[in-house]
Amino acid sequence: MLGLYVHIHFCRQKCFYCDFFSVKYDKYLAQKYVAAIAKHALQYKNIQLDTIYIGGGTPSVLCENKIEKLLESINNAFNLRQLKEYTFELNPESASEEKFEILKKYGVNRISVGLQSDYDAYLKSLGRVHNFSQFIAALETAKKVGFENINLDLIYGFPNQTLEQWRHTLLNAVSFDCPHISLYPLSVEENTPFYKNAITTDDDLQRQMYEKACEILSSNGFEHYEISNWAKKNRQSLHNSNYWRNCQYLALGAGASGYFKGQRYKNTADIGKYIAGGKIKTEIENIDGKTFETESIILGLRLINEGAPETIFKNKTQILQELLDAKMLVKEKGRIKLSRDYIFISNLVLSRFI
Repeated sequence: MLGLYVHIHFCRQKCFYCDFFSVKYDKYLAQKYVAAIAKHALQYKNIQLDTIYIGGGTPSVLCENKIEKLLESINNAFNLRQLKEYTFELNPESASEEKFEILKKYGVNRISVGLQSDYDAYLKSLGRVHNFSQFIAALETAKKVGFENINLDLIYGFPNQTLEQWRHTLLNAVSFDCPHISLYPLSVEENTPFYKNAITTDDDLQRQMYEKACEILSSNGFEHYEISNWAKKNRQSLHNSNYWRNCQYLALGAGASGYFKGQRYKNTADIGKYIAGGKIKTEIENIDGKTFETESIILGLRLINEGAPETIFKNKTQILQELLDAKMLVKEKGRIKLSRDYIFISNLVLSRFI
């Protein structure tokens, strides 16, 4: 499979926990940026894609005509005859019926909504610019337009959040009848307002919240197929699964990373340079056999039920055996998987292979 990731780095406001590459929305800069993406896409003219993911940032912050220009340029540049999944990220405050109609028109068949919490006070404390009512309105509009394959993003373990409130949020999320849910524990990263304000998290509470999520989601028909992701039957994210299987993907947009024809690369994060064109790729790494093996192990073990093929552990047999003996990993039908007790602390296991 071959995927395409398109990075739209604009946001109305940067969330207090976010360390992703993003900038404040500017309509004139956005116009030039979308044109630059359209030009960049032509370098891959007629390449056949299986999945597309437009993320950010906040792609939905773009106005209607820029979204249409973006999608039109992508659809014209690539061969989409075998496209299986076309995802567009959005935030509730910048969603509209007209935008949903444009997404439908150009073949987007999956949306990912940044909900994060169903408590307005917590949304405000996280630096989100939407409220819960706006989310409900956006979700109803999306379904009205015809979107059914919808992912919800939620964050847990942030300051003052209780286990009971998290249980309420999970039950609410299940009631929205969306077939995919992604859950992320709050991580306090450097160069964020949370870090500067010495915000801390409670590891024990986050683990309890994770276990509560596993309990509630599994009892409501969701399969826990990746460390942070749950889905109803046949609704797993194909694009992200492509990453976890260490398959190829192209990258458009400033700061976006790709992996194509044995090379890992990153586009310049300088928006001015990206718009100007010329040499866009700034970091290129040729992936040798050992690197491919290590990355395939680390990524593949994130897939809870699928795991990584035992045959990929050619140069890691001793570490593999140690982790199997310690019951951190299990072997089933030629596949190596994370032990259920170590899913939440998977980094402890995965780091052994680096």
